[in-house]
Amino acid sequence: MLRAVLFDLDDTLYCEGDFYRSGFAVVSDELQRRGVGRAESVQRLLDQLHFHGNRARVFNDAAEALGFPAEWVPELVVLFHRHTPRITLPAESAEVLKRLRDQYRLGIVTDGHADVQRRKLASLRVASLVDAVVVTDDLGREHWKPHPLPFHICCRQLGVQPAEAVYVGDNPQRDMAGAKRAGMPAIRLLSGYFRNQPGKNGELPCCEIRRLADLESALAKLSLREVA
Repeated sequence: MLRAVLFDLDDTLYCEGDFYRSGFAVVSDELQRRGVGRAESVQRLLDQLHFHGNRARVFNDAAEALGFPAEWVPELVVLFHRHTPRITLPAESAEVLKRLRDQYRLGIVTDGHADVQRRKLASLRVASLVDAVVVTDDLGREHWKPHPLPFHICCRQLGVQPAEAVYVGDNPQRDMAGAKRAGMPAIRLLSGYFRNQPGKNGELPCCEIRRLADLESALAKLSLREVA
């Protein structure tokens, strides 16, 4: 019997692009202070490099494009990581969580640097809407998804077995594969950076949804399938 629903955070409960735009705004203000250019123009470039270029080289590519020293890049990365995100939980996500909590135990399993993820969680004010939160970085980088340990820990905190839970996420390689390794079905939200990336064997969900608002009907179908 389905007793718990676990969620990914980034690009599942909110749009991760909002977090990057928030961080780029802080970095752009700093670069303006250093005389590189107007903050609005710098941010447009950072957004373009991130959303249409190599996400791992945004600040390096910006240094080349804007002509500031590459030695600044590590400082800008720290500034980005340490900023307080200006992000909010979408009303749709909050409403879904509130309704589901009447029926299921709820948890979050999220990857990323622990201090960064906690600042996101605090800005989103989402922890009060669920019963357990597991930040995988607390367990060591080797236990980030798709390692099954964080899923098992979250289930233990919720008082359920993995087979009694379902995981909702967007990333085939981490979310879908991790949930399946942990022994639970997974529902894929087709959103964000990975929305067009097909899953491989071992990364296939039990179903796909396009909006979080569709989750409740997907859970109902999953429960009926288990009964049948």
